[in-house]
Amino acid sequence: FDLSKMADEQQRAFDKLIQMQTPNGGFTWFPGMPDNRYITQHIVAGFGHLAKLNVIDIKNKSKIDEVLQKAIAYLDARLTEDLVNIKKYDVAYLKKNHLYYDNIHALYARSFFNYSIDKKDEEAYNYFINQEKMFWLDQSLYAKGMIALTLHRNKEKASADKIVVSLKQNAINSEELGMYWKANENAGWYWYQAPVETQALLIEAFHEVAKDNNSVDEMKVWLLKQKQTTN
Repeated sequence: FDLSKMADEQQRAFDKLIQMQTPNGGFTWFPGMPDNRYITQHIVAGFGHLAKLNVIDIKNKSKIDEVLQKAIAYLDARLTEDLVNIKKYDVAYLKKNHLYYDNIHALYARSFFNYSIDKKDEEAYNYFINQEKMFWLDQSLYAKGMIALTLHRNKEKASADKIVVSLKQNAINSEELGMYWKANENAGWYWYQAPVETQALLIEAFHEVAKDNNSVDEMKVWLLKQKQTTN
């Protein structure tokens, strides 16, 4: 590999990405558009994966660190807005399920990093973490995977382990197809309904939360079969 060329291309890609960040920390889909919550969360989670795979060293890249701190502050502010809106129409908000994909995805993206939370956003952050502990059972496969990883990284090991155990109990084990879930055969149009992405996320959860390498190997078989089928 031409390492210097690769480094240059990575830097140019990053510079292009920086230009898409708005003053409030969010990212836009295209230049000149307003900030978008989903794509900001997607970019933050992407950097989290790159850091975990040792593709980038965020601690020694001050510009990346600065960009991510602003983006995560933006996500925290969106969670606070969510809680403010919930309180407006539900006085029993502490006991009812107000978990949505935006909240779950934001917490998952944030969980890769240990940036401090502004005091004004602490209540909302803690509220949605508690919501995950209380209402994870009502969520889809993809959401359960994100919640398990988020709680695990927030030192909520008992809750995270419970989710992975439940996932394993509901999995299908096949000699030909490996380990998979029936719900993952019914693909939908939304990003959290994509079968391959869901299986990959669950592999991440079983690897990181449960350190269950046998299940991970079985889950990889299903991924390989999908590749063969669609090739």
